[in-house]
Amino acid sequence: MILGVAFGWGENKGLDFFIKLASILEKEYVVVLVGTDEMVDRRLPSNIISIHKTEDQAELAEIYSAADVFVNCTREDNYPTVNMEAIACGTPVVTAKVGGAAEMVDQGSGMCMDSRDAEIWKREIVRVANEDFREGCLRKSREFAEEICFSKYIELYVALQKRM
Repeated sequence: MILGVAFGWGENKGLDFFIKLASILEKEYVVVLVGTDEMVDRRLPSNIISIHKTEDQAELAEIYSAADVFVNCTREDNYPTVNMEAIACGTPVVTAKVGGAAEMVDQGSGMCMDSRDAEIWKREIVRVANEDFREGCLRKSREFAEEICFSKYIELYVALQKRM
């Protein structure tokens, strides 16, 4: 299963790119998009499964965990939380190299893509979906633990205060 999660699906979130990917992926791969609505549903081909917005965090974690790979082909994002959520569930990420995505994904947790070529994305998605990234994802997710991030913010704040 290839998963995409977004709020406000459109071209900036890569909806057109998912539609293109679905047309070139082998039949064994199922594409699931979460956070869709009726308008998005009308644009989707029959081989993309649409799940409308969920408020249930446990349900969303189950969906992330069931996926073989999480794909984020957004064209713009500051710090894509969905990548972090997937990694925390042990699901590797193939993401566009935009905003803070490169800070979240390393070789042990997936791949950052510079290209917008759907064939190149397809190759990487298939490769990542068929390798075992679970341990690498869980290791990477520990870097985002609240205690660690909070400590880094405090250290930065103190360092900046000393400069003033």
